[in-house]
Amino acid sequence: MTVRDTIYRESFLKGTPFFHEEIPAGRLGVAGEPVPYSLVNDSFVTMAMVLCILVSMITVARSWRFICFQTKNLLRMPRENSVEMRETSAEMRYQTYFCLQGVVLLGILACSAAAHYLGGDFILGHYAVLGVFCAVFAAYYIIRELLVLIVQKVFFEQRERHLDNMSRLYFMAVQGALFLPITMLHIYFQLSMEITLKLLAATVVMSMILHFYKAYNVFFRKKNAVLQFFLYLCTLEAVPLVLLAGTLFVVAIHLTQNI
Repeated sequence: MTVRDTIYRESFLKGTPFFHEEIPAGRLGVAGEPVPYSLVNDSFVTMAMVLCILVSMITVARSWRFICFQTKNLLRMPRENSVEMRETSAEMRYQTYFCLQGVVLLGILACSAAAHYLGGDFILGHYAVLGVFCAVFAAYYIIRELLVLIVQKVFFEQRERHLDNMSRLYFMAVQGALFLPITMLHIYFQLSMEITLKLLAATVVMSMILHFYKAYNVFFRKKNAVLQFFLYLCTLEAVPLVLLAGTLFVVAIHLTQNI
């Protein structure tokens, strides 16, 4: 028992039946409640956001040539005998970085959405839950790319495969870049989860529509194969996306402890 606690007990309780020397003195004041976890107070998430901003600025500055070329040729096909501008190894690394950034940001938003809609506490630590969601998104992209590689290897020519792979990687990189401001608005500017998900869905839908148009021009425009194009989209885009949504829901249910 400290001197301060002794003075406190003797001042208010001495001489009354409530004064018991054998009982240790309590603390002064009222015990406070712990601050609940929040992404805005997470130093690791803040450090990751700052790092993403810095690396994104450097990456865009160094790959501006390739971005302009891809944007210029976004909705048109190059001529058969034209000289194609191929991306350098550095530009491939930059696009891969944006894809990995998109996976991490989607994991953060999925973790926040699970806590917002399902309530309760996670049965694992927040970083472990974040790792699980990031692993789910990474597995989705890897499995989808493997399916695309197998289908295109069987049915399409090498030049067509190269054009589609180049545009698909570009659209994935653009998504990863656009996810950054959406995530920052949600974390640091208190953007509601409903608006955040709408912005996220609008970004994904717009990029998918542009990619579908590009894929149609590359693979099916000359053949006028509308039915084959529809089957291509269902097999490689719609079905994996539905499986991803179901997997995320099941994982969120198992990771959330409702109390």
